[in-house]
Amino acid sequence: MPENSQSGNVAARPLCPSSPWLARHPALALGLVVAVFASVRLACLFNDLWLDEIWSLSQVATLGSPGQILTHWRHDNNHPLNSFFLYLLVPAKADWLYRLFPWFTGSCTVWLAAKIGRLQFRPADPDRATEAAGVAELFGAVLVGGSYLLIHYSSEARGYAPVTCFSLLAFYALLRGDDNARVRWPVLYWLACMLALLSHLVAVQVLLAGLVFSFGTLLPETAAWRARGMRLAFWHLPPAMFFCLYYLGFVRKLETGGGPEVSLLTALGDLAAYTVGLPVGAGLSLALPLLLLVTAGGLVLLWRSGKRALAAFYLTLVFLSPALGLFASHFTLFHPRFFIVSAAGALLLAGYGLAWMWSRGPSARWAISAILALFLIGNGLHTRRLLHDGRGQYQAALRSIAEQTPTPVITVASDNDFRNFPVLDYYSRAAGPGRSLRYYPHNRWSAEGPQWLLLHRLDGETAPGGGATDLRMGGHHFRLAGVFPHAALSGWDWFVYRNADLLP
Repeated sequence: MPENSQSGNVAARPLCPSSPWLARHPALALGLVVAVFASVRLACLFNDLWLDEIWSLSQVATLGSPGQILTHWRHDNNHPLNSFFLYLLVPAKADWLYRLFPWFTGSCTVWLAAKIGRLQFRPADPDRATEAAGVAELFGAVLVGGSYLLIHYSSEARGYAPVTCFSLLAFYALLRGDDNARVRWPVLYWLACMLALLSHLVAVQVLLAGLVFSFGTLLPETAAWRARGMRLAFWHLPPAMFFCLYYLGFVRKLETGGGPEVSLLTALGDLAAYTVGLPVGAGLSLALPLLLLVTAGGLVLLWRSGKRALAAFYLTLVFLSPALGLFASHFTLFHPRFFIVSAAGALLLAGYGLAWMWSRGPSARWAISAILALFLIGNGLHTRRLLHDGRGQYQAALRSIAEQTPTPVITVASDNDFRNFPVLDYYSRAAGPGRSLRYYPHNRWSAEGPQWLLLHRLDGETAPGGGATDLRMGGHHFRLAGVFPHAALSGWDWFVYRNADLLP
């Protein structure tokens, strides 16, 4: 349902031509950008799985049929569409294969961001928009493609990359819908909304935002209210009915898992830092205000350009629907990934603002080039750590432990059975042939204690004992033997301690 808007003062200004090369080869330029960021995402697949991925695999392996994904596994770690993909693969020959579906959808998200960027930049006169819209297309791809938050979850076997992809696909269908194709785009919208909901429940955001967009598009039309109401129902009633059935049959029966208690402001600060490419320490002081400023600026530009239904869509997607969800659910376990669709919407708004600034003339283009360079460098630093440390170096830690243990049975304990034992059990083969792990649960140690003690730390937590190399625990003396770090936003560091009484 395209927005029929009149161009305002902003759109009425003359647009400066973009690069001649881009004008001649727009498809090639976009293809190169998508290929680069798809390659970055692909490179991030090849590291250890972390707890939530391993947990999903262990649960899927117990199911007798694909239908039991919705009927038997009732936990919020179950992202059904991704779980179905895992079900088809288990057991895979290599762990990175489990991440191919998120990688594919994450790479498609870059292309969709580009196409949305082109569509939303169109002023009322399409002839004047051709070259500027091409720049907007590339900016959308670069911002969504280069953001560490989206890179991270495009290389993790969970539902966050798929929900972002299908949410953007639903938005794309809304922007493309017109009276000359009454069935194709609404059907695509229905399908995208349903797949997004099956990927993760945060897709409700795009359902609400899409309804607001359609209502805002139809409101200024001169057709009878009955006809407008029927068009609104035609687009939005099928996904709404699917959501109701999905909620009643699956969502309301889910158990909620635990997790670290993080304040909403801290989670939003981390979200902003990993979205725009700033250090996490500057999340609340700089990254979050910057992201809010850019988002507000994009909304103002859309409104002044006469694209008020589009502005209402983004306002609902980025701000109103997440706030409504938090108010309705009273949820207290916050994490940046729960706002990933909002972050993608903010990046699309930023792309619109940068394209508008680019059209002002050569002087603005130097500033835009510097902004994009800083964005890519900052996010590149986050991504480099993901490439180096992954979501934890669990196999490397176990190999190090095995090399320093003379006995065929290696005894291990940790500070959190739920988090560490599944990872140890899954990667126990890393200890090598002829070696086995014996895990001592919390408060159930033998008299001599375990040979090894694993202490884990999440993002931003201080090292055990303030970084001390010697610890006393359970009456035993442990000495630090190695630190195996991880990259935010998933997994944890392992601090490996050797029992000095057993392994001097």
